Amino acid sequence: MKNSTSRLGEIIAIVKKYQLAKQPTPKNVRLALEDLGPTFVKMGQILSSRDDLIPKEYCKELQNLKHSVKPMPYEKIEEILKREYDCSPEEIFLEIDKLPVGSASIAQVHKAKLKTGETVAIKVRRENIEELMERDAKLLKKVINILRLNKIFGDIIGLTMVVDEMYERAKEEMNFHTEKQHIEEFLENNKEIVYIKPLKIYNKYSTSNILVMEYIDGFKISEKEELLNAGYDLDEIAEKLAHNYLKQAIDDGFYHADPHSDNIKIIDGKIAFLDFGMMGRLSKRNRTLLENCIIAIVKNDINEVAHILTLLDVSNNRTDYMQLKNDIRKVLDKNKTTAIANIDIKEFVTEMFILLRRNEITLPKEISMLIRGIVVLEGTLEKVSPNINLIEVLQKKVNPADNLFNKEKVGEFALSSIKSGANLLLIPNEALQTLRGINSGELRFNVELTDSKHQIDRIERIVHLVIISALDVAFIIGTSQMVVKTENELPIIFYLYMLGAIICTVWLLYKLIISKFKNL
Repeated sequence: MKNSTSRLGEIIAIVKKYQLAKQPTPKNVRLALEDLGPTFVKMGQILSSRDDLIPKEYCKELQNLKHSVKPMPYEKIEEILKREYDCSPEEIFLEIDKLPVGSASIAQVHKAKLKTGETVAIKVRRENIEELMERDAKLLKKVINILRLNKIFGDIIGLTMVVDEMYERAKEEMNFHTEKQHIEEFLENNKEIVYIKPLKIYNKYSTSNILVMEYIDGFKISEKEELLNAGYDLDEIAEKLAHNYLKQAIDDGFYHADPHSDNIKIIDGKIAFLDFGMMGRLSKRNRTLLENCIIAIVKNDINEVAHILTLLDVSNNRTDYMQLKNDIRKVLDKNKTTAIANIDIKEFVTEMFILLRRNEITLPKEISMLIRGIVVLEGTLEKVSPNINLIEVLQKKVNPADNLFNKEKVGEFALSSIKSGANLLLIPNEALQTLRGINSGELRFNVELTDSKHQIDRIERIVHLVIISALDVAFIIGTSQMVVKTENELPIIFYLYMLGAIICTVWLLYKLIISKFKNL
């Protein structure tokens, strides 16, 4: 392994060779990354999925980075196997193909056969790859400072931040124990899906640097002619793949982050996902927000889309809410009269990412990763069957009508209603929208008081009603908690709470009725 000084000189020389300090064109960036080797190729591949961080022309060019890099010689593979197993590979494997099935930035895969006769895939991690990537990431940040690339690139790319994020993502892929856990979790989530092929892991022969898995033969999903000749229905394959991917994201919150055609095979009538090094995970909160955002987009509810985007924003920037709504309106209006089947999902996603950058909104990386995964999957589906549209499948999955009667959500709503108290139903919807806007910083006030004393009196009455409402809810929750937690005779404070709740409720009803009559 080269020392840091010589490697730094090599990086600077390549940066100068491709004139990145003067002409950081997409093509020059891509060529430079290829020359810099596996670490930078991997970073470029990961970066190509971040439309929210860099312009689409850079993403498009970086997608041309070779997925296959120069393989390690077989002698090196043998050396690693001997070291990991502390014995000769011949004691475990009956045979190993010397030519790799695939060679990537972090690892390469060889087909082999166990002594038991089972055909397996041996995934071998490149030697010292973690140290190499860590060194290169640190050196790259030095180069950025020395050549002042952040200033040159300006608003195009925040290079230092990108390097940190890309290195963290690459570290996840380098951990084979993590990948093994990913495979096991994925199979558990999909064990009831009959058309998903389970991938067997041979734990006995797997280590931190070697992953031994069942070898998946069959056809790549992009091999249309072969699939048709074998009697497969391409529409059926595409539809099942689309349904399963959305299940992974929205139902499981754990999804394959790189569903390109090389990572999906068809075997024995089933879909087999390969390469689980890069997986995405969505929290329940973000899944709910994402689902609600999709529903709002389908319903053309601009206010709700804007509200959800501000909730998802992980930056500390202050959003101009009016500008955000106007930008959302432009994007949604563009597709308002377009049939669902004719919407270009890649173009729509690109416009949304431009909108986010313009409004300085940064989505959580797992959501950005999912959106990129959906775009990649859409490209895969186009190769298999143009008749299957991912947006149509997505719309059916999050159909607003179905959403209202989801059992889990009905249960949550019922529990929430009990805790909140029936009195909250008296608060007008406009008040709830206002409170929500104030809470998220979305609402701007522009009030002109023509009758200041009258307006102040009204504000005082509203404040009093809000205070009484809050007390009422507190009393109701308190009595509910005592009923649930008290097994024996109820304490006297229970009756005081109940009396307080009754008084507050009656008082609120009285005030509302009086107010209603005054307005008649």
